[in-house]
Amino acid sequence: MKNIKRLALLIAISTVLTACKSTIPSAPETLLGSWLVSSINDKTVIAKSIAQLKFTPKNMLSGSASCNNISSSYSSQKNAINIGPIATTRKMCLPALMTQEAMLLQALSKVRRFQLNNDQLSMFDQQGTLQLMAKRTK
Repeated sequence: MKNIKRLALLIAISTVLTACKSTIPSAPETLLGSWLVSSINDKTVIAKSIAQLKFTPKNMLSGSASCNNISSSYSSQKNAINIGPIATTRKMCLPALMTQEAMLLQALSKVRRFQLNNDQLSMFDQQGTLQLMAKRTK
């Protein structure tokens, strides 16, 4: 009889704890923050080059295009994005970095849509062609 009461008590406690268990919904992923570019037009970026994008709550985009700093504005709604004209500094770097930078700037000018998945940013042009991929930085 004692065992039955204990079993009933354990079942009751287990049921209450399970019912009270709250799940905190995870926050939706956001474009805001810093992203390290990993590929441009399906080409991996040059090792140790810094191609980075930072999206701010005030709809500003800044970062590094591999050699030069960049600055722009952007607007987004759901997964659509419009990036304004991009201003850059005018440093000269190694030819390979300058080529990568030109590719990044051209890719950004084509971007019209983005997708977020597990801290991975994919940016696509109007036709749905992948232009660049980036990983969120902490």
